[in-house]
Amino acid sequence: MLLQTVISTSLCAQPTLMLEASRSMSASGHLALLRDPGGQLDAEAVATAASWEVLPGSLKLGFTDDAIWLRLNVQRGAAEPVRWLLTLSNALLDDVRLYQRDPSGHWQLRQHSGEGLGRQHWPVDARSPVLLLELPSDVPESLLLRVQTRNALTTRLEIATPELHGAKSQRESYYYGLGLGFGLLLILFHALFWLKTRERVNAWYVAYVGLALQSEWLTSGLAQQMLDLPGWLSDHWLALVLCTALPVGVFYSDMQLGLAQRMPRFSRCLITAFTAIGVVAAMLVLAGNNGAGMLLMQLSALVAMVLMIGTALCLLSRDDGRARAFLLVFGIYYAGVIIAFLRNLGWLPNTAITQNATALGTLVHMVVMSVRLSDGYDRMRREKEVVQQRLVELVGQQNELLEQEVLRRTIALRQEIAQREYLEVELRSALETERRTRQSQLDFIAMISHEFRTPLAIINTTAQQIARNLDAAREKTLTRCTNLRNAAKRMVDLVDEYLSTDRMNTEHAPFQPLECSGPDLCKLLEELVTDWPEGRVKLHGMRVPERIWCDLELLRVALRNLLVNADRHTQAGLQLVLEMSSHREGFFALSVSNPGVKIPSDEVPHLFEKYFRGRQAQQSPGAGLGLYLVRRIAELHGGEVYLENHQNTKLVRFIIRIPTSTPLQA
Repeated sequence: MLLQTVISTSLCAQPTLMLEASRSMSASGHLALLRDPGGQLDAEAVATAASWEVLPGSLKLGFTDDAIWLRLNVQRGAAEPVRWLLTLSNALLDDVRLYQRDPSGHWQLRQHSGEGLGRQHWPVDARSPVLLLELPSDVPESLLLRVQTRNALTTRLEIATPELHGAKSQRESYYYGLGLGFGLLLILFHALFWLKTRERVNAWYVAYVGLALQSEWLTSGLAQQMLDLPGWLSDHWLALVLCTALPVGVFYSDMQLGLAQRMPRFSRCLITAFTAIGVVAAMLVLAGNNGAGMLLMQLSALVAMVLMIGTALCLLSRDDGRARAFLLVFGIYYAGVIIAFLRNLGWLPNTAITQNATALGTLVHMVVMSVRLSDGYDRMRREKEVVQQRLVELVGQQNELLEQEVLRRTIALRQEIAQREYLEVELRSALETERRTRQSQLDFIAMISHEFRTPLAIINTTAQQIARNLDAAREKTLTRCTNLRNAAKRMVDLVDEYLSTDRMNTEHAPFQPLECSGPDLCKLLEELVTDWPEGRVKLHGMRVPERIWCDLELLRVALRNLLVNADRHTQAGLQLVLEMSSHREGFFALSVSNPGVKIPSDEVPHLFEKYFRGRQAQQSPGAGLGLYLVRRIAELHGGEVYLENHQNTKLVRFIIRIPTSTPLQA
């Protein structure tokens, strides 16, 4: 009698959920809760316990090691169906048991589900625990649920007909599949994008999104349902994913804010601290303390989000656009995650919005983040194109400058090569000239030694004859003296030719033209005639200009050399002709003619070369310098000397043609 009274009192204190087949019914506001530390109580003991607490909403206890008993009073209408489905929204519950009274009033275990049981033994194949509920009577009935989990004990209870539950599950599967498929497409897109661009931010974004999708896939129960994962494996997998996502998320947020460049010390401390927290949380999970590890991880994640948002707000005053973008892109995601964490900790009610806040925030965050990354890459591509265009222009300018420099250097090199070639030619010419000069000197020395030896021999022999015959006849002594005089005169002529040639070869030849009158020139010619025996040289055609510019001493040497040359090649008794005549165009001519054999044509071009002696002169004395001196003297006066070879008249004539005024005075 006492037991019936307690049960009736309890039923009256706790509202009864009226079931309607037309809609899904939430148990929020109709639940009573009893904690069972250690999980030692059975259904009979729980039903008679006095420590039941009426829940104002859904179950939200956070992380706890206690077994939790829930009591729900339900009643169906007389026309409502008998079979119903009781759904718990948390897919990570390890142990869920449903107790109902049998006809004798004893509590019996009707349904058993949860990750600790194994998905293959679940009464209904679903992503979260679903229990089959049969209500044969339309009178109020109490249901007992025993729930225990290593994860956050936050869930909503809903009761619906199998038809409504199937339709709702189908819609949820479609939405989850759409969201996960979209996330996989984003991962694939950014993975390919990273393979193409090798941008570091894309690689971290792929890791960041991959961890977020794994977390959502595991917390929704889809992974466990699809892969038939045991509870311990799914719990450890999820815990390690979340522990890894903590430092990865902090690092990726750091990259988006550019803290490594703006605040390097703060950035290093932040990443180091949350990496260490992630490692500690993962070690707690692997050690079997899943609740402590997840609690540490979630609280640290909340702190990290607050720090990142606060840092972004601090950077707004000196923002370059990244802080505002961070608040927009990550603010949505952080809001969803914070709502889910606060729900798991029992600080927010467990509603459809709070239950799916993370999924919705993640989806919107990934879309906005992808758009930002694509826009950023497009902006970088445009900037790269501008930089490349500028680089092409700079390279073109540098190439043009380089071509100009190469052209300038090429011209300079060609000029230098030409200069060197010219110097080489000059050097070769100088060497050749030196060689010819040296050879000429050797030839000249040999010739002079030969030429001097003959008159010296005559002088020596004649002197000896005179010395031996001091009492010889006067005629013989005069003849010998004449031989001495002629030999001495021959030596003087040789010395004079050598000294005149040496003077003509100096850099500054002693050419000293003066204004001379016609009589001066006539006197010079007459003096030259007297140097030969009477009748040997004849003056002819003394048409002398009134005034001329010339060097009389040099002209004397030139005319004397011509007369000596003519005398040497003319037989005794024949006459030489010295003639002077005026020419037109301001020139006058001096010529020396002698009867003789025509000079061979092959020797004519070499007549005025130094030391040249023709075939006809080989048997007569001479140094080969006379005609050379005549040419040099004529050139100094701005004139010329040439040969007239008259074959018909048997006459050889050398003509000196000189201007009446020196070229310096013209």
